[in-house]
Amino acid sequence: MNFCTLCPFQCGVDRVHRFGVCQLPNKLLVSHVQQHFFEEPFISGECNNEGTGGSGAVFFTGCNGRCVYCQNYKISQGEYWKKAPLHVVMAKELFEICRELVCEQKVHNINFVSPTSYTALLIPFLKKYKSKLGVPIIWNSNGYEKRETLQALKGLVDVYLPDFKYFDDAMAVRYSKMPNYLKWVTEALMEMFDQVGYPQLSADGFIEKGLVIRHLVLPGHLENSKKVLTWIRKTFGSKAYVALMAQYYPIHRSIDFPEIHRKLIGEEYREIKEYFLKLGFEDGLFQDLDAADSCYTPEF
Repeated sequence: MNFCTLCPFQCGVDRVHRFGVCQLPNKLLVSHVQQHFFEEPFISGECNNEGTGGSGAVFFTGCNGRCVYCQNYKISQGEYWKKAPLHVVMAKELFEICRELVCEQKVHNINFVSPTSYTALLIPFLKKYKSKLGVPIIWNSNGYEKRETLQALKGLVDVYLPDFKYFDDAMAVRYSKMPNYLKWVTEALMEMFDQVGYPQLSADGFIEKGLVIRHLVLPGHLENSKKVLTWIRKTFGSKAYVALMAQYYPIHRSIDFPEIHRKLIGEEYREIKEYFLKLGFEDGLFQDLDAADSCYTPEF
């Protein structure tokens, strides 16, 4: 039997017969596919009159996290996605989905969103089909991953796009139900960096390889953001690429947590941007505050 220990929860269940924390079977479930134009500019590019380009986003069903403010909660949280018709795909069908994005819609990359729980199925998929797709593969995850699992992806993933949410384990449990978060996320980030290094762009300005770390600034938790940024700077140096995100808005279960049931305010975000610059990063991305709007969230 195949006992699942893919992610830090290490449930040890046979997902053919029963479910672990992620509640997912040992099958590929896809909730949404689209040309995504709201990722980082060197990932998505811009809309054009031909209707081509963007990032080829494949949103997998479910997640091993339980973020109370998840903007993708309709497809990430079992209480919602279990009520919708499930789209199970075989490896060949997933390849056809990706090939259409690449060949017909001319996307710049294939962007696997929330792939962690499917790693054991995506490894053989990528070994067989990656070279046939001919574009960079992006691993767009919440960062709560095991180093040993990521090691099996070496050479199969070109761009790692993880979140680094918290520098406080108590916050991670309170808002995302992720125990021992700091240990797991820092080990995962170091493994990702060992594999792909700093971002490398093509001649036309699109990412081909590298680690891009996303950090979502939470209202009222500026010290958390400062600690996250400080660790990144000390660990990876001034060339580390951080996408500082201001897109937080109260959604899903945030109403149960009054301290974060509001948007980020300008003064808070300016303080974090100033701190980022003070640390001496050579590059990075500041998301505009007006990104905190549901119009930028895909319609699932």
